Amino acid sequence: MIAMNKKEKEYLLYYLEQLSLKLRNNISEMQQGLNHIADISKNISQEIPTSPKVMTFDPLSTDKLAEKPPECLIRIREVCLLVSVSRSTIFRMVEEGSFPKPLNLGPRFKAWQKRTVVDWIISHDDN
Repeated sequence: MIAMNKKEKEYLLYYLEQLSLKLRNNISEMQQGLNHIADISKNISQEIPTSPKVMTFDPLSTDKLAEKPPECLIRIREVCLLVSVSRSTIFRMVEEGSFPKPLNLGPRFKAWQKRTVVDWIISHDDN
């Protein structure tokens, strides 16, 4: 413990009490602010009509995809269109070993050969 005289200890205790009160007030104000934000968000979200989220089918994208030759490389968006699952499902299946691994063409660039994906689809249509 640091050696302090009585007066220094009294000042320190006073300072700590004041700091404690200030922090409690700040926390209380923050909590009130968070409650206010939650109320506003709730009121606004009730005013906005919600519709169920539906995956949109883009025939132009699938038509363009069909025109690509089998040896071309396709990115995750096109793989998802072909397989009809989400990107997270594709990557989960890759990790599980139930879907072909992409070609790693760079730190942020992965692609599949279209033929590999089509062959996978054909092999799983039999099941």
